[in-house]
Amino acid sequence: MSGKQDLYELLGVSKTVSEDDLKKAYKKAALKYHPDRNPNNKDEANAKFQEINKAFQTLNDPEKRKRYDQFGVIDGENNESGAGGMPAGFNPFEMFGNMFGGMPGFGHNQDMHRNAKSPDKKITINVSLSDVYKGKVIPLDFNKLICCDSCQGCGANSKDSIKNCPLCNGKGKIVKMMQMGPMIQQSIQNCGNCSGTGKVIPPGCHCSKCNGKKAISVKRHVDCYIRPGTVQGSHITFKNESDWMPDFSDSGDLVVFVNCKNEEGIFRREADNLIMKKSITLLESLTKTEFYFKHLDERVIKINHEDIIKPNQKMQIKGEGMPNLQDNLQKGDLIVYFDIIFPSNLEKERAKYLVKILPQPKKQIWDIQLEKTPEEELTHHILELCKDDASFNQKQNRQNYKNNQSEEFDEAPEDVFSHFNKGGIPGMPGMSNMGGPVECATQ
Repeated sequence: MSGKQDLYELLGVSKTVSEDDLKKAYKKAALKYHPDRNPNNKDEANAKFQEINKAFQTLNDPEKRKRYDQFGVIDGENNESGAGGMPAGFNPFEMFGNMFGGMPGFGHNQDMHRNAKSPDKKITINVSLSDVYKGKVIPLDFNKLICCDSCQGCGANSKDSIKNCPLCNGKGKIVKMMQMGPMIQQSIQNCGNCSGTGKVIPPGCHCSKCNGKKAISVKRHVDCYIRPGTVQGSHITFKNESDWMPDFSDSGDLVVFVNCKNEEGIFRREADNLIMKKSITLLESLTKTEFYFKHLDERVIKINHEDIIKPNQKMQIKGEGMPNLQDNLQKGDLIVYFDIIFPSNLEKERAKYLVKILPQPKKQIWDIQLEKTPEEELTHHILELCKDDASFNQKQNRQNYKNNQSEEFDEAPEDVFSHFNKGGIPGMPGMSNMGGPVECATQ
């Protein structure tokens, strides 16, 4: 700076700032320009960070602050400074960490782990809808890292064998200097020789059981009880069953997440209710409906219904849904959606009987008025199937014809085809002259 930029202005404070407010302003400015928080502009931020630390070092010292207020920065004062205008051996990152207890991501959080638990181990298991309905115990086997019982987690055959790292002198950090033109910048990095621990184990002194890794792998077994009514996203926690790590005071937890299937067989789950779709014939819907089904707990349930069931009608069976997770004695309902299958065709003779049996639709006043329109004023049309419905109807007709053939004839299929070769099928009018060759018209 060489006195060109006011130190108070650099920290954003006035000349009458108190000691506490000066520290607060320094912390705010240091956080703003810390290189780790400015990855896209690291060089410029690092230079600014150096200036902020130099300003704080001057103003935080009563003697230096008094001299600065009287004379400003004296150029000759920098002759005894270290790299970058700092006193010899001065580390602004270390000073910043010591003042404010270290900041996550700034390389000073190793001590924070000593009173924390290691990260949780997370596992997901898949369960069926019937498992959730009845409840089930699922065995789970996994590998877990524990502290090596031979070296007590130090990684060496003896604690006396552990030495300070000669590269970083046991600090775990190294300072790298880089000169860019007239400026000299420094950066703090983890020591690669000791992986930031500050300690090394000489060759031949590693623990023979863990080979210096400080932890060994063991097999673990737990039983996961899936409670009736368990919902998607539920989890089961087993305390301290995560991996042991040397930098943490305790092991984390094993968290088992439950992935529940929503459908199985004829059932689909919606909250505490079960949904089932049931197809019945038109005759059943008008007279009496009776059917059986097997529930998720293997019980066979019989349903009787005497009243008329309308298309797309839904009905419920109380207490046959899913158990409630909080109170297994309470259950939701089983909701049945009815799909009525109509016949694909109807003979005119039978239609006459239905007209007599079934109630006639009630006509509205406007229907009666339209029916009185003179015949010559009417435009006549007939209904035709849409293309999609027509193709479906043709498939149905072929299936109905096949079913009628199997009911009407007892011969084997080859005997039926023999009637075609002889000139037709007995008992079927209009089919007697089919013995000859058939020509296909190609358009």
